[in-house]
Amino acid sequence: MTAKSKSKTDKDYFYKDEILKDEKMKAPAEDPPFTLKDIKNAIPPHCFERSFFKSTLYLLFDLAMISAMFYLAVKMYDSNLPWYIHVIFWPVYWICQGCVSFGVWIIAHECGHYSYCDSKFICDWLGLVLHTTLLVPYHSWRISHSKHHKNTNRMDGDEAFVPMTRKEREKEDELEFPNVFQQLYHVLKYLVIGFPAYLMFHARGRKYNTKVNHFVPKGPLFSEKEYRDVIISDIAIIIWLVVLGYLALYVYSIQWLIYLYIIPYLNVNMWLVIVTYLQHTDIKVPHYDDEEWSWLKGALCTMDRDYGILNYVFHNLTDAHIAHHLFSYMPHYHIKEATQHIKPILGKYYNYDDTPVWKALWKSDSYCRFVENHGGVRWYKYDREQ
Repeated sequence: MTAKSKSKTDKDYFYKDEILKDEKMKAPAEDPPFTLKDIKNAIPPHCFERSFFKSTLYLLFDLAMISAMFYLAVKMYDSNLPWYIHVIFWPVYWICQGCVSFGVWIIAHECGHYSYCDSKFICDWLGLVLHTTLLVPYHSWRISHSKHHKNTNRMDGDEAFVPMTRKEREKEDELEFPNVFQQLYHVLKYLVIGFPAYLMFHARGRKYNTKVNHFVPKGPLFSEKEYRDVIISDIAIIIWLVVLGYLALYVYSIQWLIYLYIIPYLNVNMWLVIVTYLQHTDIKVPHYDDEEWSWLKGALCTMDRDYGILNYVFHNLTDAHIAHHLFSYMPHYHIKEATQHIKPILGKYYNYDDTPVWKALWKSDSYCRFVENHGGVRWYKYDREQ
């Protein structure tokens, strides 16, 4: 133990009492006494029905709100109203536009799971258009996200939010619990560039022996038969970037693009990181080596959380995520009802945390820092003293 770690006091650890309580309430890591069929049988059959009409109504409602806010923003940008009106309007616009646009991101995500409707053709082309406008390579993301669902919380297989090991933290000399300034810097950095870093470098994804990039079709993420889909996604992104560049340089201005598109886009990415990170990162939830992992155990190792009114804006992917991992082909407008039916079956295997979102983000980023190098079932730790 280093002198630095010896000098630590309990006051150095934010929410330490709560974390110690959480550690005593860890999710069960053994095989559950029920099967996926048992869970499915508890859900009314209509919850698995996909409706193009109903899905499109949700999409059109989101697009209508986005269009209305965009129209107001264009008017405000060209207005000569007093400066203090702009100071109030723009932060409100950026927040609201980002939240509703993340709702569209989620619907595009449903297209990637083919839960939008029964037509794979419609799902793929609609998902391509929606995700491209949010600078997401639809097919590339769809493929890696599918692997995440097939290998959730499997140390050597999951493609997202794979924990760092003690050895990896030690190499970076980061085994000590961080101070508040280090932690704040890390959280802000992650919220701003976390998703682009995932797309470009597979940050926090599965470890490969070569560089991984969602835009390179011959990388380890993709098979030969997926080459064409990755190229289609890349071309779509390039076309959209050309459109944005044309609007910024020849029609409006760079500032116009920043105000009306880029800042809301960064807000979308922020919510994407927060929501998905907190779904899969909690000190109560285990990760597994191959000998302990099973698909059902992994699918149950996610966390439902309450985002208040944003649960509706985010189409309940926040407070009904376990149901989504169990049945990813189920439309979002049924997963809340399905959750109520599966909770009695899951019992202690149902993971829910009602900690306020921003507090949960700080706690998880502070205390979920690394897992042991091996061990079958691995739990998050936060300091070399553990």
